[in-house]
Amino acid sequence: MAQHQIEINLGDKLVKLQTGLLAPQANATVLATLGKTVVMATVVMGQPDDTKDYFPLSVEFMDKLYAGGIIKSSRWLKREGGLVDESILVGRLIDRSVRPLFPEGFTNEVQLLVTVLSNDKIQDLVIPSFLAASVALSLSDIPFNGPVSAVRVTQVDGKLVANPTLTQLNQSNLDLLLCTAPSGVNMIEAGADIVDNATFLKAITLAKSVGDKINKQLLDFVKTCGKKKIEFTPALPSDKLVKEVDTLIKKDVENFLEKGADDGKHMASEDLIVKKALDHYQDKIEKEEVTASAIVQAVQILIKKNLRARTLAGSRFDGRKADELRPLSAKVGVLPCTHGSAFFQRGLTQALTITTLSSLKDQQTIQDSFGDSDKRYIHYYSGQPFSTGQTGRIGRPGRREVGHGALAEKALLAVIPSVEDFPYTIVLNSEVLSQNGSSSMASTCGSTLSLLDAGVPLKDKVAGISIGMVSQDSDKYVLLTDIAGIEDHNGDMDFKITGTRTGITAIQLDIKCAGLTLKQIEEIVQASTKARLQILDLMDKTMPSHRPQLSVYAPKISLIKIPEEKIGDLIGSGGKTIKGLMEKYGVEIDVEDDGSVSVSCLDETKLEPAIFHIKSMVRKIDIGEEFEEGLVTRVEDYGAFVEFLPGREALVHISELSSGFVNSLNGLLKVGDKLKVKVIGFNENHQIKLSAPEFKASHPGSSSAPRSAQPVFDRRPPGPSFAKFDPSLRRSSRPSGGNRVKRS
Repeated sequence: MAQHQIEINLGDKLVKLQTGLLAPQANATVLATLGKTVVMATVVMGQPDDTKDYFPLSVEFMDKLYAGGIIKSSRWLKREGGLVDESILVGRLIDRSVRPLFPEGFTNEVQLLVTVLSNDKIQDLVIPSFLAASVALSLSDIPFNGPVSAVRVTQVDGKLVANPTLTQLNQSNLDLLLCTAPSGVNMIEAGADIVDNATFLKAITLAKSVGDKINKQLLDFVKTCGKKKIEFTPALPSDKLVKEVDTLIKKDVENFLEKGADDGKHMASEDLIVKKALDHYQDKIEKEEVTASAIVQAVQILIKKNLRARTLAGSRFDGRKADELRPLSAKVGVLPCTHGSAFFQRGLTQALTITTLSSLKDQQTIQDSFGDSDKRYIHYYSGQPFSTGQTGRIGRPGRREVGHGALAEKALLAVIPSVEDFPYTIVLNSEVLSQNGSSSMASTCGSTLSLLDAGVPLKDKVAGISIGMVSQDSDKYVLLTDIAGIEDHNGDMDFKITGTRTGITAIQLDIKCAGLTLKQIEEIVQASTKARLQILDLMDKTMPSHRPQLSVYAPKISLIKIPEEKIGDLIGSGGKTIKGLMEKYGVEIDVEDDGSVSVSCLDETKLEPAIFHIKSMVRKIDIGEEFEEGLVTRVEDYGAFVEFLPGREALVHISELSSGFVNSLNGLLKVGDKLKVKVIGFNENHQIKLSAPEFKASHPGSSSAPRSAQPVFDRRPPGPSFAKFDPSLRRSSRPSGGNRVKRS
C-alpha cells in the first residue's frame, strides 16, 4: 500500500495529512496530525440502495476519551459507546458540508467515520477532522465533487484571525466556521456576542479566501495519489418516463401551483397527484416494467421543476412577496405552574417553549477528550411525529433535533446573564407542535419570550428567521424570506440567522446547490436583518421586559463567595455543619471548589438569615469589634463560650468576666444568657479572645484569692488551646461524602 502525505499551512501551524498507513480495507483512510492531536477519517462505500428516496450517507464523529487520557466517569459502565450531543453536532457539520457534493442519483451507501485518536487539548479538533474527511472522500473511488475545506475565523482585540488557537477562540466574541467547495461557500456555522453585519461579512470573506488556498493544495494532492472514481448509473427515472408522467399530470400540477394551498396543506395535494400517477401505472408496476419509486420520483421532479420556474418568475407558492413574512403571533405565561412559558407562531409553524430554573448543582457535566466541563444554560428541541401530521418513532432525539436545539441554544447564549448576575441553571424545552419551515427559528423566538416570562434578566431580545433561495445560476436567483416547507424541500438552501436589533448571534447554513457567492451571502444577511426587526417589533409588544419577580414555583437563589480555605469550615466534618445549616434554615446549599456558595429555597425570606449565617462563619474578625448580643453556649470553670455571630464561637476567659477573684461562674452565668462582648486579640493558634467589659465592671468578685488555692483559671488542663476540649471548634477538612461539592 503506497504511502503519501502533504502538509497544509494553517497560518502559524501545519496540518500533516497522511494516507496509506492505516485501515487498508476502507475505500480511503486519512490521518490528520495537528500538533500532537491525531484524527483518523475512513470512508467505505456499500451497495446501491434503491429502496431509499434519499442519498444514504452516514457521518459519525467519535471523540474517544482515551485520546485525552480519560476514563469514562460512569461507575458501572466504563466502555466508551453512544455518541454525546457534542459529537453528533460535529458529525452534522461535516455531513452538511460534504452531502451537497455527491452527484444526483448516486444511491450507494456511504459511511464516513472520523475518530479522534490523540488530543493534546491545545488544538481545535474540528479543522483537522474536516480536512481528514474531505481528503478521504476525494482520494477514494467514491464519486465526490470535492475537495471541501473548513476554516475557523475569530475576532481577538478587534482583529479577525483565521484558524485561531483554542485560547484565542475562548477570548473572542465571534466563532465562525465556514466550508468552501470548488463552487463557493457551502456550509456556515457561527456563534457571536452580538456582532454587526459588516464584521460578519468581513469574517466570511477572510474564511473563504483561506479556504480557497487550502482547496488548491488539497486538489494537487488528490491529483497525485487519488483513485479513479467509479462509474455508476444514476438512480433516476428515465427521460422517457418523466415525459409520459408529465403528459399525464401536467394540468394537475398547474392547478396545484396556480391555486396554491393553505400553509402546510400542500402535502395532501401532492399526495393526490402521486396517487393519480400510481393508479395509472399500476399494471406496469405489477408486471415490474416500472417501479413505484420511479413514478413517485418522476412526480416530484415535475413539481420541483415547475415550482422553481414559477418562483424564479416572481410567484411564490403561497402568494407572498419574496421578502414577506407569514402571519406572526406570540403569547407568554401560557402554562400556570411552569417557571416561564411562551407560545410563538409563524404561519403554520408553532413552538411552545418552557423555562425551568434550578440551582447550580443541577448544571450539566459534559465529558469528552478535553476533560469535564459544566454547562448551566441548556436548550432542548423536541419535534414529535404529530407536528408534521405523521406517525413515527418515539425515542431518543434524532440528529436533527439535537442540531436544532443546539442552534437555538447558541442563538441566545450572548444575552444570557452571567452566573454572578443570575446564579441559576437554566433549561429551555421547545415543544414544536407544528412544523412547516424553520421551526428552530420559532424556537429561538419562543425561548426569548419564555425566559423573559420567567423573570430572567436577558441582556437583549433575540429573534431569528430563515432565508431560502431558488437559483438557475449564480446570476439568476431569488431569495425567499421565511421559507415554508415546500420551498425548503424544493429550494437550494436554508440560511438561518439570529440576532438582536444591533447584531448577529448565530448563523447556520444548509445548502443543496454547489455553493454560494459572497455577493449572495451579503444580500441574504440584509434580507434577514429586515425580517428580524419585524419579528422583534412583535416580541417587544408581547413582552417589553423581563418580569420583576420570579414565579412562585421557581427557587429563589443567592450566590456568595467565601475564601477557599474556609470551605472546610462551612462543610464541617462529614458534612455535619452544612447539613445542619440546611435543616435549620430550610434551604439548599451548594459549594463550588472556588468558594462560590449557592443558597436556594422557594421561600425568599429564608435566604437572608441563612446567608448572614454563612458570611458570619467566614468573615474576618478585627480586634476592637463589639457584638451586642453574644449568646452563652457553654460555661466552664475557666470561662464561658459565647457565640458572638452565627457559627462563630469564642472563649471569654474568667479573668475577663470579673475584676477580682471568682471561684466559680456558677450563679453568675448560665447557658442562654446574652453578653455584650469585645474582640481583644488572638492566641497563638489564631483563635479569637473575647472580653465582656460591662459584665466585668458589674461583677467585681473578691479582692484576693485564698492563699491555699491557685486561681481556678490557672488550673486548666495543659494545652495550647481550648479547642482541645471542644472538638466541634476544630478546623475540619472537606468530606468525602455528605453535601456534594461540585468541581468547576
